This record gives sequence, structure tokens and C-alpha cells, in this order.
Amino acid sequence: MRLIDARYQQFAFPRHFHLEYHIGLIVTGQQRYAAGGTRQLAGAGDILLMAPEHVHDGASADDQGYGIRILTLDPAWLAEVSRDLSDGRQGLPNLNALQLRHPQLQQLLDGLHRQRDPLAFQSQLWETLALLLGLGSTLKVSEHGQGFDPLLWRQLREWLESRLDLPPSLEEMAAFADLSPWQLLRRFRNHCGLPPQQWLTQLRLERALPRVLAGQPLSAIALDLGFYDQAHFSRLFRRTYGAPPRGLAQGKGVGRLARAEG
Repeated sequence: MRLIDARYQQFAFPRHFHLEYHIGLIVTGQQRYAAGGTRQLAGAGDILLMAPEHVHDGASADDQGYGIRILTLDPAWLAEVSRDLSDGRQGLPNLNALQLRHPQLQQLLDGLHRQRDPLAFQSQLWETLALLLGLGSTLKVSEHGQGFDPLLWRQLREWLESRLDLPPSLEEMAAFADLSPWQLLRRFRNHCGLPPQQWLTQLRLERALPRVLAGQPLSAIALDLGFYDQAHFSRLFRRTYGAPPRGLAQGKGVGRLARAEG
């Protein structure tokens, strides 16, 4: 899998093909392209779907150029992902659309290019693929309506508590629960109301709060609980509690926090 962020002004692609799936999100301008025997026009917000060895070209529709963000997917890897998404009933799907326009999918694709947290990226990638393939391919995505049984949740929660300084990947969490990443992601959201990365971030902040109020060094708190650095910790803390950790540690903002909790 690769992410490509590009802008084209004068360059025009000749007829060509790729050996990977290319999923392109037009972010600015307009692109004209020919594929499947038809000529198409795509503008900002449109999503282009190109299967491996599907011949196409591409050029700006005018002198203003266009910007595009592309997600490329290896076919062998996508076949494995598709089996997980469909509970093993289907391998590599066939694309049944050249172009989609869907606000949620647009937001997910755009977010992949901005996401820096590894666990959040993995979770968002699975959500993106499930929606993308459900809308633009023959894949029938299986949903998972239940959460975890009490014993598995207790074991998973205790394990996650022990990994706050080094949060596991989505694949590690899925292996621990003996589930596929997609099953883990859906069951986690159904059980907790949040995806894994948001739940873990909130748990780490809750563990940090009493230490902040006790006046412990913020750098040590950030390190012990797996935040990138003190600035990252402080930014998330303020967004969650409405006051910076240094202010709470100095006795400022405590009234505001108490009112928010009340």
C-alpha cells in the first residue's frame, strides 16, 4: 500500500496501466480521462477506481491543473483483506464502478493522507476499504453486530492496560482476540462506542489526570503513557478537559474542570 499526493498542471498521462489498484481522490481542479471505452470528467470530491491492468489516460481539464490523492493497493494483499471483510466467503473483488462520489468515503480517503497515529491509521484504512469495496465492487461486506463476551473483554482490557506505554497495532489486538482486524474493529466499536485508538487515547488521558493533579512532571507522564511527546500530550489533554495540564497542575482551571465534570 502506498499514498501519493500529487498536483499536475501541464502533464498529460498517455494510455497506460498499473499492476496495483489505484484509488484516486480529486482534491482540486478537474481531470479528464478515458477508461473502459468512455471519456470521463472528474472534479473535486470525485473518487476514481482503477483496477490492475485497466488501461486509461489522464490530463487536466483546463489550464488550472488538478490535485489528486491516490491510495494504491497490492492485489494479493487486497484479496486477503477482502476475505476478512466478507468472513472468508470471497477473495479479490471485481470493481463495478469507475467513479464514485460519496462524502463519507471522501473524508476517509482524505484522512488517510493526514493521519499520523499508526493505530488510528490502521483502523481508518479498514473502515475506508469496507466502505469503498461495499460501494464500488462486487464484495459483500459482513457487519458484526455484537461486542465481546465478558471474559474476552476483561482479558483484552487488562492487556491493553499493560500496553499503554506502547499501544499495540490493530493486527496485534486482533491476534490477541483471535479475530480478523475487521472483526476486532467492528466489535470494539460496538462494545465501547469508540474505535480502538480513540478508546485507548481516552484511557491514557484518564490515567494521566490524577498524576497531573498530583503535580508530577508532564514529560514523565507523557513518556510513561505512550504519547509522542509532552506537546502532543498537552494538546490532547486540553482538547479533552478544556484546560492545559500545566494549568491544572498549578491549581488553575480546576474550577472549570469541576464544572465540566458536574
